[in-house]
Amino acid sequence: MRLSAPARERLALALAALAVLLTRLPWIASGYGSDPDGYRVVIAARQIARSGVYEASRLPGFPVYEYLTALSASAAPWVSNAVTALFSVAAFVCFALIARELGVRQYLLIALAFAMTPVVYLSSCCTMDYIPAAALQLAATYAVLRRRPLLAGLLLGLGVGCRITAGALALPLCLWMLLSAAPRIALRQCLVFGSTLLLVSVLCFLPVLRRYGADFFVFYDNASYPLLDVVYSRALPLVWGQLGLLALLALLCAAPGYYRFTRTALADPRTRHALALAMVAIALYLVAFLRLPDEAGYLLPAVPFVLLAIALLTPRWAAGTLALALMLSSWLVFDHGVPSLDGPIVEDHLVRESQQRSTRAVIDAVARLPGRAAIVSGWVLPRITLALDGNREGPHQFIYLVEDLDDYQHYRADGWQLYYLPGVDLYESQAHDLELAELGARELAVPRERQRSASTGE
Repeated sequence: MRLSAPARERLALALAALAVLLTRLPWIASGYGSDPDGYRVVIAARQIARSGVYEASRLPGFPVYEYLTALSASAAPWVSNAVTALFSVAAFVCFALIARELGVRQYLLIALAFAMTPVVYLSSCCTMDYIPAAALQLAATYAVLRRRPLLAGLLLGLGVGCRITAGALALPLCLWMLLSAAPRIALRQCLVFGSTLLLVSVLCFLPVLRRYGADFFVFYDNASYPLLDVVYSRALPLVWGQLGLLALLALLCAAPGYYRFTRTALADPRTRHALALAMVAIALYLVAFLRLPDEAGYLLPAVPFVLLAIALLTPRWAAGTLALALMLSSWLVFDHGVPSLDGPIVEDHLVRESQQRSTRAVIDAVARLPGRAAIVSGWVLPRITLALDGNREGPHQFIYLVEDLDDYQHYRADGWQLYYLPGVDLYESQAHDLELAELGARELAVPRERQRSASTGE
């Protein structure tokens, strides 16, 4: 029996979604990810599961995702990583539906490119809030396109509960409503959407407000701005991959060749409205990233809108070529011009495996130390805390950083011998201008772990 065209489309979308899920499964078993924030989420989630009292993994809080993770906090890491992978499938499906709704003929290919873009792929295999928030943002966007403002407000409100910066998408979504409907209808839609979004967001953050008061609304800031080459790396290669970035540059250089296509596409009001939505979303998240360019993941919400704009404004051959390049960019990398299959997803896996070995080696080495030792652990502390279910190993204590010279002298006066993990002395020097080795602290004799690309070493 031959399937109808809509049935074939639904089957193709379902098979593609299954394929996206299968690409995630080989990478979800190695810890909670390479970012220490993933371990902070699980530490907070375990505290919530045990006590029923909300605990933020870091402020301003990520309550919806932290409560969700509490449901699997005592399970193996692959469980909460798999939840993120399922959210990535939902994000893929929502983006495909958005692209189809806006008339993109290669909507499945563009959606697959989104799912396989390095920053999206890597974020889909760990216990972090980027992907759940992005999935809810895309679901809200599709609801707006389908003229469902109440549902859109609910979904985006939950997205804000996963990651507060998800709320920035409200502005471009309201712009779409104002551009695509009669003024009275548009204003009514914006009012329903905005009030629902505000109500749901406030309800999501009530546990944070009760626990921390009005002071919860703070954001981490850097004492100094990263070097420009680090900002470049986090903004471009770590988001798109080497091959994806080359394809984007080639697409830009080829723009004169498809100028007429772009001009014709812009004659359609719906395309212009979609482009306005995409450009405002991209601008908002780019400005936020440049304000604090600590992680490539901060740009993840902009990725689907970049791809949507390209799909709307370029001919099929151009968008299709870019999509194929992005689907390979998580695997393919160039080392001094020589292609290799040790791309970002493989590198991230090797980092995670190295971190697991290093954590065990640190705990074993500290257990053999004499007397009382305080180990300055930096970004490794969340992993150690999770492994030990606390910050102590016998008489020894793990600390994040030494706050200042008085703090160091206080430890010494109390009889502690200070050690630091390899590389943490540099982080201490950058964060608090303390040279641990010169003060008398010793480097713990353990192998140096593999570092994340352009890591902040948080």
